[in-house]
Amino acid sequence: MQAPPSAMYIRFTDIALRQPDREALIDDDGSVTYSELCAAASEVVAALSAVSTGDDRLVAARFGRGRSAPIGFLGILGSGHGYVPVDPDYPPQRQALLLDDCGARLLLTDGQLLSDEKLLAKIGDLTIATRQQFRAEKFDAVPAGTAYVIYTSGSTGTPKGCVIGNDQVLALLDACAELFHFSPADTWTVFHSFSFDFSVWELWGALLNGSTAVLIPKQVAVDPGALMEVLTVRRVTVYSQTPSMFGFLVRQLGQCNRSLPHLRYVVLGGEALNIQDALTWLECRMAPNGRLINMYGITETTVHVTYAEVNSATCHSAYPAYTPIGRPLPHLEVSLRDTRGQLVADGVPGEIWVSGSGLATGYLGRDDLTLERFVVEYVDGSARRHYRSGDWAIRDSRGELYYIGRIDGQVKIRGHRVEFGEVEAAIAALEGVESVACAVQAHGAGPHILVAYLATDSETALDPGRIRSQLTQHLPAHMRPHQFKRVAGLPVNANGKLDRAALGSLPTLEWSTAAVEDRS
Repeated sequence: MQAPPSAMYIRFTDIALRQPDREALIDDDGSVTYSELCAAASEVVAALSAVSTGDDRLVAARFGRGRSAPIGFLGILGSGHGYVPVDPDYPPQRQALLLDDCGARLLLTDGQLLSDEKLLAKIGDLTIATRQQFRAEKFDAVPAGTAYVIYTSGSTGTPKGCVIGNDQVLALLDACAELFHFSPADTWTVFHSFSFDFSVWELWGALLNGSTAVLIPKQVAVDPGALMEVLTVRRVTVYSQTPSMFGFLVRQLGQCNRSLPHLRYVVLGGEALNIQDALTWLECRMAPNGRLINMYGITETTVHVTYAEVNSATCHSAYPAYTPIGRPLPHLEVSLRDTRGQLVADGVPGEIWVSGSGLATGYLGRDDLTLERFVVEYVDGSARRHYRSGDWAIRDSRGELYYIGRIDGQVKIRGHRVEFGEVEAAIAALEGVESVACAVQAHGAGPHILVAYLATDSETALDPGRIRSQLTQHLPAHMRPHQFKRVAGLPVNANGKLDRAALGSLPTLEWSTAAVEDRS
């Protein structure tokens, strides 16, 4: 029996009926109206419905940054399935790991098929294929109404898939539409990889508010000057970015003495705010008609959790060492807890616990981890489900939240969540590596970088270039360390555990080849 279309798809088609001639998408190939996008998606819906079975809950989606991605995602949602985005720029082994773990039998792509993928149907530039290796037992782990599964870094060396439903996405968008008054008159950028959940906010924020989505190609994304021109020419009103990349735009605008008068909102998220960049943006009036919003969020809670308007007062807050993240969005609640799960008082650091209608179903096929991180609390006889974030924050007397950092070995690099354990596991598997530990290090005035400290045997020819080359087969670019430092051994504390804080003070040994930073 054919699965019913998702709630997100129904909302999209309703919008397309009301405004068929409005621009929905703009990419390198031109613009696409809502009626054209709806028609293209309908063809994918029909093709997927013809080849899917009741056991197909997820469809893998391997797309670049063009119009094929939203067409494909809508087609998957319209056929009643959830999508699993697989970035084609990820190393082949990483792509294979995600495809194998999600258990999807069907794949939709605008690229070439791999050796274990068999053509089923063609719809324009898109191909539906069946994967020869898939895990049918994953079926029961995917509830009806799933919108997507996006993978985050895993502490054990294995990524974990977060199962997010249509209801969670719509709860986020409805809450933010109320706060920020988004409308069809807005033009949004879609800047980030579809395998990074910031893209959910960008793409569906545009299409499910009837706005226009400008798909930023990869070559523009890494060129602040080109990006500045796109923001100007396309009269972008909603621009979302990580603080690291935002800093490049701030410097570009400053060098050119330019401003972006059409911007209504700059939404920052994914990592700690750079206060100096924010102050420069505000003092130089780089978006004279816009507001600067910092949002804290987690993949497991559907992109965004809190929001804070950044102004001069925010930048000179009572907690200057911490990032202001403000207050919870209307559909969520945030509490701060100690290590026993007890509430802490204002002014006392605590772990961020999130509850409300944005919480993920859990981790795909990882019931033990789901139970560990998504906890149920009983108060006065009623149950309330929380997500334990592992993030540390503090609340001031006015109820404003400030982000402190991670409790565990998880960090944000260029906006992507990275578990030290996953990176360390990949390096430790290389021949000649005896032990390894990673740390984040300040890097001048720019963003922080990931540094790997390695103890190696003396009989294996190993150097940073060779390590980096081998890691390209296992880790995506944002997870590969920028520097590799060879040490005699890793430091431990009195309990015999790794002393990560002491890594930076270790004396380093020479390599056979001089270390060169990875600037990719």
